[in-house]
Amino acid sequence: MFKIIISESVLTGIKAQEESKPVQSRSRLYKLLQQQEPQIINDTDTALLKESPEKVLNNPTALYILDITPQEAVSIQRSFGVMCLSGDDPDITPLIDVNDIHISNEREKLGRGWDSVLDSVEKLPSNALMLSDRYLFASKNANIGDGFANVYDILKELMPNQFDGGDYHVTIVFDNESKDEDYKFNEIAIKLDNLKVQLGKDYPIMMEVLGITPDCSIYNKLHNRLIVSNYYFVEAAHKLAAFNKDIGTTRQTLLPMTLFTESSINGTTTPPLKVIEQTLDSVRDFSKSLSKLSGHSVYAYAVNGKRMDRCIAIRNRLLKS
Repeated sequence: MFKIIISESVLTGIKAQEESKPVQSRSRLYKLLQQQEPQIINDTDTALLKESPEKVLNNPTALYILDITPQEAVSIQRSFGVMCLSGDDPDITPLIDVNDIHISNEREKLGRGWDSVLDSVEKLPSNALMLSDRYLFASKNANIGDGFANVYDILKELMPNQFDGGDYHVTIVFDNESKDEDYKFNEIAIKLDNLKVQLGKDYPIMMEVLGITPDCSIYNKLHNRLIVSNYYFVEAAHKLAAFNKDIGTTRQTLLPMTLFTESSINGTTTPPLKVIEQTLDSVRDFSKSLSKLSGHSVYAYAVNGKRMDRCIAIRNRLLKS
């Protein structure tokens, strides 16, 4: 869950500076801190994070604002895919959405395909991804939308060049009964796992695949076609198998969004963060229910190309509370 984790000394400084200003002149960060009650850490805990920066992954969707140098903050962010800012320059501009909207049409070119659509979010730090589209593998026809080619293009754009936090987590969720008749679940899981080699990353990737059925408790909650990461989501109105290279496979709106908008920071609209929270809450609740299921026929599950008889819990770190 998104939270702000901030050094006590930094928070004290922000309050002293901002509260002397007129209300209308206060910064986005101050307004956000008024909306999202921060978790305050002392000098000792700040020093521990500085000495063992991998511990930021205990809260992989958090915004860290620490009493460290800008260089140290950048290093943590690049290494572990967690947003980390120095108290010397706590600029949350990257988390404010830029109203980037793309509209594709069937058989028409749209920029560079996913490469263009994801421009506004691909530079944000990331330590995990979840792709959810019930009909992702409904066709093998590239003109209609090849799920594997689109997953590859999405991951190629969004996965970081560097990640030092162990396995980078990818979870793919689709309808196991609405796939192309020639596909078998095991084949899909293996082909998705093989994409890891094609991506050529120098860090390990955990590829988690969940094939749900209409009898699955989460089925109706995953109607929207989404890409979710820790600081953004991308919604496709019709399907994630949106392109044949740079040619649209259907007419639809493709909407990448970061966590907040100017109006949500000002308290007048709902932040895009809510979409991420609702989606992950649904998957988290489903994950918690798995151990109580009397049977496991309502889903199929695989990790790193290997099908499992049952799933004890979804592994993606985005589900950490």
